Amino acid sequence: MRSAALAPHIFTNLTRGWIIFCLALLSGCANRAPLVVAPEVIEASPSARGLTHWQAEGKAGVTFLNSSITATFSWQRQGNNFDASAAGPLNQGYTTLSGRNGRLTIDNGWIGHHESNQPDILTEAITGVPLPVDLLNAWLSGWPENPLTTIRTLAGEQGVRQFTEQGWQVRVLSEQVQDGYRVPLRLLLTQGRNRILLVIQRWRLTAAS
Repeated sequence: MRSAALAPHIFTNLTRGWIIFCLALLSGCANRAPLVVAPEVIEASPSARGLTHWQAEGKAGVTFLNSSITATFSWQRQGNNFDASAAGPLNQGYTTLSGRNGRLTIDNGWIGHHESNQPDILTEAITGVPLPVDLLNAWLSGWPENPLTTIRTLAGEQGVRQFTEQGWQVRVLSEQVQDGYRVPLRLLLTQGRNRILLVIQRWRLTAAS
């Protein structure tokens, strides 16, 4: 296992790899058009909040450290754990990510293999940005991880709702119905000048392993 502390002379390549990884936190197959349904159908459908076994696939647009990249992503939630993969155009920077019992493992051809039981500290060591990837299990459902987090309801072009956790503002811009549940269609994560826009193109329930 390598340390999360990285030598300065390779920081630039690691940063590039991590930006694509952050896209990759969210990778996969993504050329399917999202299911379009009437607003009243969306409103009447049950929320995905509280579901613990599902898979989401789509596209991500990431702005980190004044660089912007697009990628595809796949995220599979398994209870409190997860597996993810991602890649930029032409499969650049293919990255796998897994969380087990609060421990984050990252594998990437550029940045190598890294592990930590403090995911935000690991991401900050690599990129300078403390991205709490373990919270994506909840955020990709469109809800905060902490049930006591304040949720603000939005209207019109502002979106559906927003909340803030660990310094990140999470805004559900629009919703859709997939596999019988109401899930985000577009999700915006922001922290200062850092920005991640996620478009979920496919979402489905999975069986507990």
